[in-house]
Amino acid sequence: MLENDNNFKVSIIGRTNVGKSTLFNRLVRSNQALTFNRPGVTRDAKEKEIHIFDKKIILIDAPGMFDYAECDNNPILLDAINTKLDNIIHESNIVIFVIDAIEGITANDLEIANILRKCGNKIILAVNKSEGKVKEQAFIEALSLGFDNTLSISAEHGQGIDVLLNTIYNIIPDNFKVIENNLNNNNKQMVLKIAFIGRPNVGKSTIINQLLGSNKQLVADFPGLTREDSAFDFVYNNKLFKIIDTPGIRRKSKIYDKLEKISVTSTLRSYRHADAVVLVIDATSLECGFIEKQDITLASNVLKDGKALVIAFNKYDKTPYKKNSKPKFLKQTFDRSLSQHKGVPFLFMSAINNDNLEVMMNTIIETYNKHKVKISTSKLNNWLQYINKTEIMTSASVKFKLRYITQIGETPPTFIIFVSKKQEMRNDQERYINNHFKQHFNLQDVVVKLIFKNQSNYKSNPR
Repeated sequence: MLENDNNFKVSIIGRTNVGKSTLFNRLVRSNQALTFNRPGVTRDAKEKEIHIFDKKIILIDAPGMFDYAECDNNPILLDAINTKLDNIIHESNIVIFVIDAIEGITANDLEIANILRKCGNKIILAVNKSEGKVKEQAFIEALSLGFDNTLSISAEHGQGIDVLLNTIYNIIPDNFKVIENNLNNNNKQMVLKIAFIGRPNVGKSTIINQLLGSNKQLVADFPGLTREDSAFDFVYNNKLFKIIDTPGIRRKSKIYDKLEKISVTSTLRSYRHADAVVLVIDATSLECGFIEKQDITLASNVLKDGKALVIAFNKYDKTPYKKNSKPKFLKQTFDRSLSQHKGVPFLFMSAINNDNLEVMMNTIIETYNKHKVKISTSKLNNWLQYINKTEIMTSASVKFKLRYITQIGETPPTFIIFVSKKQEMRNDQERYINNHFKQHFNLQDVVVKLIFKNQSNYKSNPR
């Protein structure tokens, strides 16, 4: 599925809490990477394509090395992080090795230095937090590590960043200069941004790794592994997508940790900036014959935000269901619980076995395209004439009249209907019009916004 291209990769490596994510944010000029005064916050690698003058690189914020504080009692997590770090180091062209000027060189720093000397990459030693009196002494101590490119920086305050950028630039070969007409992944136009959301440990990162054809995201049988959202460009059927992995969302009553609250806030922000959302649900949770209330709430919130939604039941291979299953109780549950958006698409899949990934992608594209629908004014008003003649709309209880309709927006498709005596409309009558409209135009699984306005607000005389 993935079409790989040759990228020049620069990774930020170091032990925990030395300011790697702060440096990443400084270099990409954003607050993408989660920063928090606690060791081991970053677990997944975060990547961002950036330009250093006229050269293009992929900048990688790596997990902290020797994150033993949280991993001593979790060897699975430790092994996953170490494997990830090993892959990042060996795939990088340049490694920015960050140490803490205030703490000085530690035993872990010495061990990292030994690992990096053996990898054969270009190493830039960045002595971070070099503010004030510690700068000169820390720099002299850092020279003892023997790296040719040793710099004093302050990621938080921006000191020394220009020197760091110039050093990186001079190492990058000229063939990585940006060609003006080739800025966007070989001229491929971005189709849409897809966010994957769901509760912890449902397999979001596994799905993304399968789509990318690599182990970009940490995966282990350990809830809460992903702590911050990560975005990757992805080519499918010769079209460019951006896919976003997000931390698992638990019920608010179960969130006690301040860091987890920050992660959840990041998830909500990420999916609201996406064009389409895949809600991933663990298929084994269906064994009791119902869907968890939290999953229904997540789906409802996504739809209220006007996003194209696809529900993916992952790990079907651990259940009696088949990959083409369409259990009646699921459709009934969605139609009942998401009554304003009947027909929300769902599918069964197994990311680890690569089952139905293409079906998922095609369903996402199809659903999103429906959200981009444009309906001509003539077709809309033909429908309006038709519904005005229906039995319900001609009954004595209806004291208003639908006069004119036009489309005023898309994604989600938004329409304005001018009504005589709008104040006479009841909620049930408004719901009837909404449902009739979606059924008539085959938009049952699409978020549609119908705005009703008094005819007096319409100044011209529509025909």
